[in-house]
Amino acid sequence: MTTRKGSSWRDAFLSGIERGSWAEAISVLDSQKTGHAGTPRQAVKLQAVKVMERHFGEANSARYEAAMAFANSGSEGAQEVGLVLLGHMFVHNPREVTEVILRLADSENWEVREWAASALRRVISENFEAIYPTVRAWVGHSSPNVRRAAAVASAWAAGDCTEEACRLLLEALTPLLEDDDPYVRKNLGAYAIGDSFLKAQPELVAEWLGRASGHPRAQWNAAMALSAAEAAKHFGLLSDLLWQLAADDRTAVRRAVYRAVLNLGKRVPEEVNSLVERWKDDPERRHVFDRVREKLREGGG
Repeated sequence: MTTRKGSSWRDAFLSGIERGSWAEAISVLDSQKTGHAGTPRQAVKLQAVKVMERHFGEANSARYEAAMAFANSGSEGAQEVGLVLLGHMFVHNPREVTEVILRLADSENWEVREWAASALRRVISENFEAIYPTVRAWVGHSSPNVRRAAAVASAWAAGDCTEEACRLLLEALTPLLEDDDPYVRKNLGAYAIGDSFLKAQPELVAEWLGRASGHPRAQWNAAMALSAAEAAKHFGLLSDLLWQLAADDRTAVRRAVYRAVLNLGKRVPEEVNSLVERWKDDPERRHVFDRVREKLREGGG
């Protein structure tokens, strides 16, 4: 089904919703797909969510039925709309909602995976005790897509969680520090830990990373977390960790340390320069001085 040129897709979408014709409403939504993403623009999908929320009112059985129909459809745009609705309806049917989020967190479409992680974030924020065992289980899942969803959803939820909840989430994610899958690696150290957890609970993160195993990937993730912009705001808290990491003699860890020092040097140049200068006569850390000093000077450090 397509909407006429100049007509409002929202009117046709609402018409399908009002009649309980999920296939019709999904067809209208799909008529708004873009060639670039293959799904409607985010603004369109969020408008569809609002239309459904206004129509159904409170999170009732009818709204849940519609959300499940969208999430279980073959339309990726509709799946994303269903995920938004289900993120707030976990208590309606915890097992079923969890199963849907799990399935879509492993979607072949990266955009659907992102919306699934966002739905999990809402569940963590609103139903922490009930969903925490699931987060722990997903950290050990065979699919890197699911492991990545557990990491980023936990990180996004960190700002809404209590200190104790954040501590538990970090402990749950500990095995991922050694995860060697590229998709998990890309999203963990600098992104989930450095951008989100560090912003929410810097002291907890500093202590947790300080206890990380000696595995090269774990130490690499710790260094990558220090390369995030947020790390500069807590340099005093993290300087001991940087000192520890700078003595690592493994190539991958050293490269991450160089990146962290250079990124920190752009934001807190006086503190970083002072630290690096002290490493000039430190045989374990001299390599950092040799590698980054000129670049720090070029950057005004």
